[in-house]
Amino acid sequence: MNYRTIELQLLQLEESFSKSRSNIYSDKKKETHFSELHNLFIAIKESNYRSFDDGEINLHFQILTYIFKGLEFLDNSTLNIIPYEIISCLQIALDEWITEDNFIIVTSLSNRNLDFLFESENSEFFIGLNTHIERRYKLNITNRLIKIVLPKVLSRDYLSIVVLYHELGHFVDTELHISEKIIINKYGILGSYNESQIKDYNHFMEYFADLFAAQYINNASNLFLSYISFHNPDSHTHPSTKIRVEVVNDFLSGRNRYEIQEINQALIRSGYQDFKIRHTEINIKKSDFQNLIPQRINNNSELHYIFKLGWDFWNTAESNFLKKFNSRQKYHVINNLIEKSISNYTIKQKWQEILSEKSLD
Repeated sequence: MNYRTIELQLLQLEESFSKSRSNIYSDKKKETHFSELHNLFIAIKESNYRSFDDGEINLHFQILTYIFKGLEFLDNSTLNIIPYEIISCLQIALDEWITEDNFIIVTSLSNRNLDFLFESENSEFFIGLNTHIERRYKLNITNRLIKIVLPKVLSRDYLSIVVLYHELGHFVDTELHISEKIIINKYGILGSYNESQIKDYNHFMEYFADLFAAQYINNASNLFLSYISFHNPDSHTHPSTKIRVEVVNDFLSGRNRYEIQEINQALIRSGYQDFKIRHTEINIKKSDFQNLIPQRINNNSELHYIFKLGWDFWNTAESNFLKKFNSRQKYHVINNLIEKSISNYTIKQKWQEILSEKSLD
């Protein structure tokens, strides 16, 4: 790796930025992030990068890779592409756990089916990045990106997209270090952990994410899990599907068990709230869906439950209003109803915020 590596990255980034200039984003924070990345790119381009030593070349390779990644997700987070409805639901859940306001949820679409995941730079990397660019270029990156990857073909599939609540749980767990603290409390701080201890850690991360999702969407994530991982056995990375379903069902029924107790104790010891039901049930027999209209949603807890409601209708499709449609029509009808229900609620909330701000002026 030498200065030519940096030069090639800069040329590639110049092409990427030229294609992204016309992007229209849904909020100012994304626009600001785009501008900050572009300013950093220009500063590096105009620097004397040919004179960089090996350490500076490696550092700038990482910085330019960071800009590339950020631009990729911003390109897939425009008004025309972003699945705004699910992002708005996830943002509400995130705000209950992460108090900092320097996060932006962005998306990237994958061509691989069932490719759902969250990723983000850890705080140490982000602080280190800003330290370097402030010292050298007098610039700063304001916000950290929470990057969601989801399958392009399923980006409007609200029955499948419930798994993003589980993935958000993984992100929150990583930020709060809860599964890590459970393992340290059990085994102590060790130079290295054996296979059994690492398996225990992996399993607690899955329990945390499952329970995090269940707070908001009941067992909807497990319903999808049972479709794609039916009878999956216990492995090094994941508990068996059977045990995961049992843990969630016990939580929803108010029954305590070891896994729930360990996670809640770790949350409380760390100064956070424990896991509890954060959704309000909508009676399927009284649902507006029965009349083929979007569900009226009164608050955030009903908003989250809309995904469970959709699954309940889907799983009883042969005996409810969906029975008069063919299979493909059933699929489109239920997804459209979920999407419109969320959209109506979020638009209403936004209008109420605007009217409230105007009344204060």
